Amino acid sequence: MPLSIESNMKSQFVTVKGSKFIDSEGRQIILHGVNIIDKSREHNYLSWHGSEEFAKMREWGFNCIRLGIIWDGVEPEPGCYDDEYLTGVDIRIQWAKENNIHVILDMHQDLFSAKFGGDGAPDWAVLDEGKPHIHTGPIWSSAYFTSPAVHTAFDNFWANKPARDGIGLQDHFARAWQHVAKRYADEPAVIGFDIFNEPFPGSSILKTMELKMKVLLDAIASKQDRESFSRAEIMRMLSRYDDDLIRYADDFEIYKTFVDAGASVSKEFESTVLSSFYTRVAEAIRQVDRNHILFLGTHILCNVGTPSGIMPILDPQGNRDPLQAFAPHGYDIVTDTTQIANANAERVKLIFERHAETARRLAMPVFIGEWGAFGDYPNTLNPAKIVVEQIEKHLFSDAYWNYWGRRIEETPYFPVIVRPYPAAVAGELILCKSDFDSRRISYIWRENPAITAPSLIYLPSQWFSKGYEVKLDPLGEGWSFKEVRESSGYLVIPPVGKSVDRRLEVSS
Repeated sequence: MPLSIESNMKSQFVTVKGSKFIDSEGRQIILHGVNIIDKSREHNYLSWHGSEEFAKMREWGFNCIRLGIIWDGVEPEPGCYDDEYLTGVDIRIQWAKENNIHVILDMHQDLFSAKFGGDGAPDWAVLDEGKPHIHTGPIWSSAYFTSPAVHTAFDNFWANKPARDGIGLQDHFARAWQHVAKRYADEPAVIGFDIFNEPFPGSSILKTMELKMKVLLDAIASKQDRESFSRAEIMRMLSRYDDDLIRYADDFEIYKTFVDAGASVSKEFESTVLSSFYTRVAEAIRQVDRNHILFLGTHILCNVGTPSGIMPILDPQGNRDPLQAFAPHGYDIVTDTTQIANANAERVKLIFERHAETARRLAMPVFIGEWGAFGDYPNTLNPAKIVVEQIEKHLFSDAYWNYWGRRIEETPYFPVIVRPYPAAVAGELILCKSDFDSRRISYIWRENPAITAPSLIYLPSQWFSKGYEVKLDPLGEGWSFKEVRESSGYLVIPPVGKSVDRRLEVSS
């Protein structure tokens, strides 16, 4: 666990140092867990998971959850906050705390509001000017690109247009976050706040898609004998994720050309409109809470590899907020389709390399807030392995999307979610690599002699059902094993007390 496997969570907060998350012992921690959410008004936006599921997550080695909260649940009427709803959130945070699981609160939205078949903003905050909601195609997210109502609602939100009480929509949103932050300001079980799920730019997406359309038409024409597809045919492919689209997306040159087209438009949105919004919300939160990390999500197109122009949060004096992290998502383009098992390793590699480039520019730790979404689709072991290879390569923290039902334990990809990982190292993590097929893991970390707490490596019984061999160099005081449940638990490795690279290999 990131803090202690002997007792409940200590009173100090997880912090940020450069590109690392740091626990109260000074160790670098890797956050690893799952999303917990319910998007339905009928359930008051409170998920079905109970104390039993939280205990299971501890046994699975998860040390964090990304817990969805909904603006509509927090502020159902302008300026009126529903503390009964937040009491339900309190209960889930307490269950997490009892199991030494950290919580990242995620103010979630999809398609801006339930009015458009999604979730997020309360009805009073939906200023769509009566525009039609047009949704074509089998994929829910295609409405982002086809619905004038969704575009207009986002445009008015980013413009901070006033609600019926005369207060700007963003101002309302920032105050809602302030209300939440004040409630949890002194709660160390909460790591921080994911400010806005998958920011969508509104009508400027049309300009972006026009640029993408042009380069896609040219790229396809250069690959075939016929002159080109028509613009209407391209739109059909994009909205329906049909076989033609998948075939061309498997051509990496075409795919990269497509995701890069229009990047200047999306980068401008992130560096200006989104940056201003994050600053507004951060100022509201920092008035009541200086303990928690602010997690910054990207333009929705960055999910599939478009480069990001996101900027760090600055205070009114122009200084960087010391507690912020980069929280992008990573989804191959086949996500949410029947082609989900056919993930492309080159596309996935591009997505995570782009996130790594942005993280270096920002000099922030990375938390992949969402990946996967495999649900109960068959043949999803390989796509999961492809993503986790990239997460480990870049030393990212992550939360799988999502803990969707009790049958998740029966899915083919489950052993890739419940995998070994370095929960805490007494210094700086250098290498993290797992081989699912051979059941072998390799880690390297450079120890800091000032840290006296042990390194903690989670080992699941699913990986090492027949036992395991440990190779540790230098050996130092060796290692012990702290069981959590039925042979799953943590290697506890005392530090050697000097600056040295520790190498660990575990094999079945």
